[in-house]
Amino acid sequence: MFWFIATAGLFAGLLIALFPLLRGKSFLQPLALALVFALPAAGLWFYKTVGTPAGIDVVGTPAVAGQADPHSMSGGEMDAMIAGLRERLAADPEALDGWMLLARSLRSTQQHAAATEALENAHRLAPENPVVMIELAESWIFQTPDGRIPDRSMAMLERALEIQPDAQKGLWLLGMGHAQRGDDAFAISYWQTLMDSLQPGSSIAATVQSQIDEAQARMGMTPGTPPLAMTEPEAAQPTGDADDGWAGTRLVVTAAEGAQAALDQGAVLYVVIRSAGPAMGPPLGVRRIADATFPLEITVTDQDSMMQERLISSETNVQFQARVSLTGSPAAQPGDWQSDSTTVDLANTSLVVLSIDQQLE
Repeated sequence: MFWFIATAGLFAGLLIALFPLLRGKSFLQPLALALVFALPAAGLWFYKTVGTPAGIDVVGTPAVAGQADPHSMSGGEMDAMIAGLRERLAADPEALDGWMLLARSLRSTQQHAAATEALENAHRLAPENPVVMIELAESWIFQTPDGRIPDRSMAMLERALEIQPDAQKGLWLLGMGHAQRGDDAFAISYWQTLMDSLQPGSSIAATVQSQIDEAQARMGMTPGTPPLAMTEPEAAQPTGDADDGWAGTRLVVTAAEGAQAALDQGAVLYVVIRSAGPAMGPPLGVRRIADATFPLEITVTDQDSMMQERLISSETNVQFQARVSLTGSPAAQPGDWQSDSTTVDLANTSLVVLSIDQQLE
């Protein structure tokens, strides 16, 4: 199809350009007629012989890595395309799309070190582009011997999600990174946020749901339980009476104007409950609250526990903290609003007041 359109275009252009000679009668008329047919044939022969016909296949390929692989090519064709890309980038090293296409092509041929170098060049040109950041973070993973997500990839992914909170690959990779580190509560949070943007019933959604189920099983939860469900404050009830032990702790949460404005624009309010002390680990419980208005009063009970084998009431001292998350994740991110972390003795504290008045930088 390309060759037909190209030939027709050249033929039409020459026909228009040489029309005055073809119209009149002169000794140049045979020459003009010959040029109308000869020049297109010569041009196409020259391009096919000297040019880069494989480059035709690149047209229309997404210039952002991660959206699609290069067209299927033989090894020789791919090598030729990579060589052509390198030549173009040597002449125009500021071409972001070129570096991204080169990285994707190199990755398809398992040249991960070279792909990483190309992505680092792209990141140099666009340090705040979340797609570039996520692809570079993933490229670093390919270079690890065991496939674990390194700390620098985690940091890069977190910065990318600050810019684009709904980036699907970023959410998936961050969930994997937290799961590898044994922090299944945060892994579930990222994957659940990802699930909200996937087509229900799709194979991708099924895969992510399977990962959520496995993480819940590791935490002692029943697989399939809606993770971090948006629970209205009045829905939480104490799990017992005072004679049976801890009946819950009342929390009153207030928020600065900036935190309330963020909630009005779609941010999410979390109340996070952790063990007291420096080595806190995964949270004991997390309450995700929709459409919060302040002052807000809730009662935290063992129903908010993340693990059945690790109830909130099993701890003597716990930390309460409220956070307005701009990204939808309970993990703190720059730009989020949060309260101080307040440590209390559960047996002797019936009311905790949290004020969300600090914005993270």
